[in-house]
Amino acid sequence: MENPNNFGWEFETIAKHTLDIIIIIDENQKVRYVTPSFRTIFGLDPEVFVGENVFDPVHPDDKENLMEAHRQVLKLQIPKTNEYRVFDANGEIKYFESRVMPVPHHPDRLAVVTIRDITDRKMMENELKTRKNRYEELQNSLKTFSQDLSSVMKLSDLEERLIKEITFIFPHSKPNILKFHREKQKVEGRLYSAVEAQLSQLAMGKIEHISDKIHIRIGDRREYSFILVLHSPSINEEMDSIWLETLICFTVMVFENLNVIENLMNRLEEIMQSNETPQWVLRLLFNLQEQQRQNLSSDLHDTILQDQVDLFRRLEALQKQKEIQYELKNQLKEIGQGLLDTIHQIRMTCNELRPPLLKELGLERALENLFEYTQLSSTFKIMFETDMTNSLMIDEELTIGIYRITQELLNNAAKHSKASMLHFQMSTQDTLKIYYYDDGVGFEREKLTPTFHSMGLTGIRQRVQSLNGKIEFDSVPGQGVAISMDFPIQIS
Repeated sequence: MENPNNFGWEFETIAKHTLDIIIIIDENQKVRYVTPSFRTIFGLDPEVFVGENVFDPVHPDDKENLMEAHRQVLKLQIPKTNEYRVFDANGEIKYFESRVMPVPHHPDRLAVVTIRDITDRKMMENELKTRKNRYEELQNSLKTFSQDLSSVMKLSDLEERLIKEITFIFPHSKPNILKFHREKQKVEGRLYSAVEAQLSQLAMGKIEHISDKIHIRIGDRREYSFILVLHSPSINEEMDSIWLETLICFTVMVFENLNVIENLMNRLEEIMQSNETPQWVLRLLFNLQEQQRQNLSSDLHDTILQDQVDLFRRLEALQKQKEIQYELKNQLKEIGQGLLDTIHQIRMTCNELRPPLLKELGLERALENLFEYTQLSSTFKIMFETDMTNSLMIDEELTIGIYRITQELLNNAAKHSKASMLHFQMSTQDTLKIYYYDDGVGFEREKLTPTFHSMGLTGIRQRVQSLNGKIEFDSVPGQGVAISMDFPIQIS
């Protein structure tokens, strides 16, 4: 082959200063020429590579595919692009993209190979993929954890569920929960004297690093503070910290709710033995429940939702950068879509916890919105009739109460009734009257007996009672359910 140096200064300039590697190989896969950039990328003298098999440095798992691609280029006389891995002089793996171009009509059946180092791009893609998978794992974890909390009724269940979730996400964190006696300044049952003085200063729900461990105060019960402890090195990424903060936020709120339940349990157990629960008790419980829902909705909206929106906007800005590769933009777009889905789910959860503009819209319009939304995902049809309700003067507590009762009726219908038609009628005389009936399977009258643990129709009965209302049930198996409710109101 003719010496390339005779081609002139143009070729010499290109050969010396190109960032990519240019190789000329023959049909036997032997290297005829390689540019000086080979030394920069591989750390080897280009002259050493001349005469060697061009595929020697290629990773064994990629070699056969690459050799077959070379044969196809010579056979079909068309260029071909491939990605593969190569061992450099230090034995480290690098990623390359090559484009093989056949030299037409050459007696030695030569091919010109342009090789580009794409290691940084591949590392970025792998990192992005890893982060995407991790992000999805964390999001799914929060979703599952928050759903499971609805069935937690004891502190021991909350502790067990919290430890299980943290262990799953951070396998080496070794989480455990300490009981710290605030008055004695001692950890119950353990030798923990080195940091006991600092434990009393922990703020509720805040992550604190003490020594090589994370300490988080998740709640108080009587004279004890309950403190979550896990190894600090297990949390390295910002997204992991955000996940932990969110998990603790859920845990603290549930802990507070369990305390409320614990403080009232003894009295409620005695009261519930009677046929009727005092109105003040029911009213207190439902008001506490609504307050907790409002707090949770506000916390989700002001913290987690805003963080997700901020992440989405930053992701959008990143996608618009010109230096981002096309493949990366597609992956960023997928992550962005996942963020949008999460944002939508959080907004829906906030709306369910605290229906927006309920007071401003009024009861009638709020119920119409609820029926329209429920209808989208239900197999039954909803009929709603009302008269003169725009003139009602209804306080916020009654408005929320009727809205929650309606939600529970819809939930029961979806889970148990097998109905094809639900009817809601709302009218006013001396009271606000709400009449509900469906064409579902119905049930035996014995199931209307109140019990402490039932949460279906008994929950509706108690909600009505808390609002100083009256309720009557009527049902026959196979003939649906009819429920009438009366509430005292003021009419303008």
